[in-house]
Amino acid sequence: MRSVIQDPRLKTQEAKESRRAGEPEGRFSGFLVFWLSLLACVLCLVSSSVVAEDSTPLRVLDAGGEEIASLEVLEIQEVKYVLLGEVKELFSGTAKYERLIGRVTVTMRGRKIILTLGQHQLKIDGEEYVLSNPPTSISGKVAVPLDFLTEILPNVIGKRIKLDQSQGWILQLSREPFVKKDELEADSHTIPELVSGGFRVIIDPGHGGYDVGAKSKDGLLLEGDLTLKIGQRMRKLLAAEEGVDVYLTRSADKYMTTAERVNFANKLRGHVYLSIHFNWSPSQRSRGFRVYVNSNRMRLGTGSDLEANIFSRVKPASSELSEAKRFLSQSKRLAGEVTNRLRSEGLTGEEDKEAFLAVMDNLSMPGVLVELLYLSNPQDLIILSRPDFIDSVSQVLCDSILAFRADLEL
Repeated sequence: MRSVIQDPRLKTQEAKESRRAGEPEGRFSGFLVFWLSLLACVLCLVSSSVVAEDSTPLRVLDAGGEEIASLEVLEIQEVKYVLLGEVKELFSGTAKYERLIGRVTVTMRGRKIILTLGQHQLKIDGEEYVLSNPPTSISGKVAVPLDFLTEILPNVIGKRIKLDQSQGWILQLSREPFVKKDELEADSHTIPELVSGGFRVIIDPGHGGYDVGAKSKDGLLLEGDLTLKIGQRMRKLLAAEEGVDVYLTRSADKYMTTAERVNFANKLRGHVYLSIHFNWSPSQRSRGFRVYVNSNRMRLGTGSDLEANIFSRVKPASSELSEAKRFLSQSKRLAGEVTNRLRSEGLTGEEDKEAFLAVMDNLSMPGVLVELLYLSNPQDLIILSRPDFIDSVSQVLCDSILAFRADLEL
């Protein structure tokens, strides 16, 4: 039998023809995958848009007290938002929304704000700030949390903006200039006259007003209410101590900016500052207390259990870092007292941590922030439900401050 030897050139030619025959189908398949992926991204963005659970009108007053506009406050999962489009129109800005990546660029008063849906961080002319809650999409429109109005916009328009809920929802614009370094000089309190040379304790009940903080699952326990009760009880306990003067940053259910709290403490020339908070986590396993001291060594991310709005909204300047470092060792001594005494009373908790905290930004004294319990943890809620909890934990915190004072006097 005669063997047939195939010319290798024929095999190559056949392969080329086969590839050419399959090219249109391959190209079509590639385009199909691309467009299906693109469609999936669009559908994902659309499906992520939510519907507001509740809405409230927010009256906007100019510096003369005249109503110039009305914004709509929308509530989603107990967080209050305003539509970015309405804010942009109010301040004659422009916006570009890149839907596929969820990025929004707002130009206002010659400055550029860049934010992204689902992310706490935003930038103003390249400088990073942090929102208490990330921007979201409500019925297909971009919405930002309320602190965008009071904490972010003043940096853009150069004027202070206040949110007042005492007589309905009112956004009050001001002629008063806003400069970050000067903000701490603006008085929002009547500073009491220092009638003695006593040991001055500043107690900061966290949150307040529309900023209720963390909530229990049933909504009955609010962080802002609990911190105020503890602060008021501590004031009574410490006022009975000889040589101690005690002041609260807020003595009622009212909203205060972090700068207002620090300004109040600094004007009083306090010797120690204690900021009281409660915690919350999506994981019910998280429990116990956390104690933080102000430092430039560590800046916690927004994924922490701590609420984002207690951390600095702007990267610290070198002068602010040196101020925090100046009192770091004393703050750590106070943190140690708080940690040891809470543990001795049966509470579980971690070692104290360092972070750059907004509630102590530019604070001119030793300071500690304590997160007492998790309002999301069933075991912690049992402890909190005890009728004597407020009195007991207030006493422990007072004892910690008094032990810290005695240590300083040695």
